[in-house]
Amino acid sequence: MPGNVGDDFFSERPVDTHRPIKVIVIGAGFSGIAAGVMMPRNIPNLELTIYDKNPELGGTWYENRYPGLACDVPAHAFQYTFENNSQWSSYYAPGPEFLDYLRGVSKKYGVNKYMKLDHLVKQARWNDCYAKWEVELVNTKTGENFWDTCDVLCPAVGIFNKWKWPDIEGLHDFRGKLMHSADYDTTYDLTNKNVALIGAGASGLQILPKIQPVAKQVFHYVRSRTWVLPGGIGQGVLASQGGNRKSKYLTKPEDLQRFRENPDEYRKYRHHVEHTLHRPLTFLKEGSLESKSMMEMTSKYMEKMLPNKPEAFKALVPAFPVGCRRPTPGPGYLEALNQENVLFFPGKIQRFYPSGVETANGEKHEVDAIICATGFDGLYRQHFPVYGKDGVNLQDLFNNGPQAYLSICPAKMPNYFIFLGPNGGPGIGSAIGFMESQVKFTIKAIRKIQREWLKSMVIKSSLISDFRNYADRYFKPLVFANQCNTWWKFPPYAPDGKLIAIWPGSQLHGNYILDDPRWEDFEYEMREELAGNPLSWFGNGFIGAQFTGKRTTDYLDAAEFAVTDPSSTRGVVSKAML
Repeated sequence: MPGNVGDDFFSERPVDTHRPIKVIVIGAGFSGIAAGVMMPRNIPNLELTIYDKNPELGGTWYENRYPGLACDVPAHAFQYTFENNSQWSSYYAPGPEFLDYLRGVSKKYGVNKYMKLDHLVKQARWNDCYAKWEVELVNTKTGENFWDTCDVLCPAVGIFNKWKWPDIEGLHDFRGKLMHSADYDTTYDLTNKNVALIGAGASGLQILPKIQPVAKQVFHYVRSRTWVLPGGIGQGVLASQGGNRKSKYLTKPEDLQRFRENPDEYRKYRHHVEHTLHRPLTFLKEGSLESKSMMEMTSKYMEKMLPNKPEAFKALVPAFPVGCRRPTPGPGYLEALNQENVLFFPGKIQRFYPSGVETANGEKHEVDAIICATGFDGLYRQHFPVYGKDGVNLQDLFNNGPQAYLSICPAKMPNYFIFLGPNGGPGIGSAIGFMESQVKFTIKAIRKIQREWLKSMVIKSSLISDFRNYADRYFKPLVFANQCNTWWKFPPYAPDGKLIAIWPGSQLHGNYILDDPRWEDFEYEMREELAGNPLSWFGNGFIGAQFTGKRTTDYLDAAEFAVTDPSSTRGVVSKAML
């Protein structure tokens, strides 16, 4: 169409003219920092802002500081692929080390300059006329309320971002020290105190071994049954190098020195650890011999570890298979539970009163402190409204069951990409490695928006259903779909709910899918500069380097790429981050 606006606008522009694009990331934890490292290195002409409600970066590793906080997967696999830390003090490293790691990464890669901390998002609205997200925020230090805008919005708030008190009568009538595991007061001394610990999820299992030796008495209230595994995830690698529960999984000083002095050797070790995590877990097959064997082995282990508390063993061991709920490695938990100063109470709490806890059978326990290890306020719950196309509120969509295409793209939300969204956590492999794949997918989408001068891209609604149907089919023969109450499901803890936390496949399976986006699964709107011709951005027939004198023969560097087995997970070996 000669002479139209599109031709006039692009006629003097090289095809690789990158229009300015602004991205807002919400959250400065693992995924937000990954975006801060990877986006500026792969998106030209980018303006990036990372907002976080906390006064410091780190996300969950900043917010959680309870006694015993640690990663329950190998630390060597819970770090960025582009930044090795060879100095983890333990195979299952303590929480403060992850916060230090994130601080170091953010400083090294210059992510801090993109961050605006102490900023709470109140709402976000898609302005279809201007193709912008309008985000309302409040500076929690000054109280200033303001709006910011962006072309692309990326929530990176993680799975859990708002903790909750247990819904039990009289909780706030308690006059002693009341704490939640996600808002723990590290200055409070539990020495010789009577302490109530509520919950035996991941945090409860980590807290008990730390407080039992110092507390006078611990009243441990557990409502749900759970499997407590003999070792953590990736235990096989640890056993092969002589680590065990008695050593508290600490890294030997000679290994720390060896890894520090020989980075290549550490990289090989990390490869070994992650390779082990990628092995298919045959016990996850519902009704399989391996599943039955895992139940029998774990049951015998738990019974062996609780010789003084047979009633606790009977109350803890579930009927559902190992893996239906998230397997809970709890180093030292059963040993602590077996001690005389720990009193175990299964079932529900009736109420709290000013000086203690009353059980369902009317028993009253006087305590100095209550620690609630009771989880968070709904998986993937939207804590602020997000209004997309046609004014649709993502809160309403997610209240009916959180869903997103490939865990990243929810319905009716243009230019909106979630990191670690619904079904975004792999059941097999590394959550951090898979999160990086989600960031890379988003970078490719942003580059497409920028390169082709698109107004917006939004996932087709039918693909949300297609992905859900695939996930249901994948989970059906696995123990994940068994009848058990778990935060993995929606409605929360409904035994027959839909699995919304786990990716329907392994990490490598997800990496493979995200590596080559199916752009045909999206709907697009063009910017007015294109004047109705989606190819107007082809420009003047040249690239910019042909006029500026810059290097024009990068394509010859293809000689540095080695073709690999076509059936491998990569196909080619690339030096590029993407």
